[in-house]
Amino acid sequence: MATAINGTNIVLYEYDSSAEYFLNGGTSQGTISGNQYYELSRTQVAGTATNFTLSSDGTLGRFITDANDPAQNTIPSGTWTISSYFSITSSFAGASIYYQLFTYDGSSFTSVAISSSTSLTSTSATLYTTSMTVPSTAISATDRIMVQVFVTGLSGRTITFYTQGNNPSSTNTTFAIGTPFGAATNCSFESSTEQVEVTSQTSAWFREYKNDVTTWTVTCDGLISMSGYSYLALMQKQLNRESISVKFSINNDNGDGSGTYGYSIFTGNANITSISLSGPVENVSTYSVSLQGTGPYSITGTTIIDGGTTISTTSVEMFTYTAAGGETTVTWSGALGLSCISVTRGGVEVRTINTSGTPTGEDVTFNSSTGVLTFATARPLEADEFVRAIFK
Repeated sequence: MATAINGTNIVLYEYDSSAEYFLNGGTSQGTISGNQYYELSRTQVAGTATNFTLSSDGTLGRFITDANDPAQNTIPSGTWTISSYFSITSSFAGASIYYQLFTYDGSSFTSVAISSSTSLTSTSATLYTTSMTVPSTAISATDRIMVQVFVTGLSGRTITFYTQGNNPSSTNTTFAIGTPFGAATNCSFESSTEQVEVTSQTSAWFREYKNDVTTWTVTCDGLISMSGYSYLALMQKQLNRESISVKFSINNDNGDGSGTYGYSIFTGNANITSISLSGPVENVSTYSVSLQGTGPYSITGTTIIDGGTTISTTSVEMFTYTAAGGETTVTWSGALGLSCISVTRGGVEVRTINTSGTPTGEDVTFNSSTGVLTFATARPLEADEFVRAIFK
């Protein structure tokens, strides 16, 4: 099943100016330097609760993002808010928890910030909110983020840290992230302005109108993606009557390869008016969503980087290639020293762009020092297959 299909020229993004990450204690990220790590993800695992207990001061849990997440170059300064459920075996004002934020470059961890301490007093699962002041920090696009949970002052008591199930743990970050609607095959934006008639004796026998209230809507449909996007989260927001922020990205070059005109972005808040999930027997599962804009939308010339990364104002360059058939590499000398942020082959978005190693499956690898884009040997380019790559 396809997991990432986006329109060649138009993509709809759900945008979060303070992206939320969930501490999914039931999803292992393996061991690093002898320590067990669990998942820190923008997708909430709503399955069976997974809890952690500790009877002496120390580390309650370590949570790290997936590879190439958050795919940022900077951790913006500001306040992270971490909300988690805890309980303690007996009421005691001396016990407290705090969090520490790290970056991980694949070989070592670097401390970024430490939160304030929060005292724990409840013997039942209780939600505690802790703030952490985070400085602006330069990171690499391949760096991962790690949050470590600490407890102090237990004095022989046992503390329980709850994740998933009915007691999810999460942090609101300072990352501004746009996530493409999962496996979207098409989407549309419509804006209409009501007209008020103002015809008068001076109208010279023609009706005259003035612009009045403007309304706008967005619709999107596509294939159900089994990973990388949470339809449950969207349905929960609809159930909670929450608005979402959306960005509608249009590639103005329309495939001419010039890169001259760049992207236009329509940004606004919208209410989810309907969501439809369909699972026909022995056929591809599909979805559709309708959004009603609330308040004004804005138009800018910024660019959105595919794959759920920062909305930025940096300029981008686009290169194209039409295959003769059988190629596994494409070289663009103009891309030397640039970062590859999007690749499509035959109009289908490539999900994972590696910066090193041998690609497998549908993935690709881009070497910025040589300008070479490499495809998996088991998936060479077909004759007349069109490749478009965007760099910054």
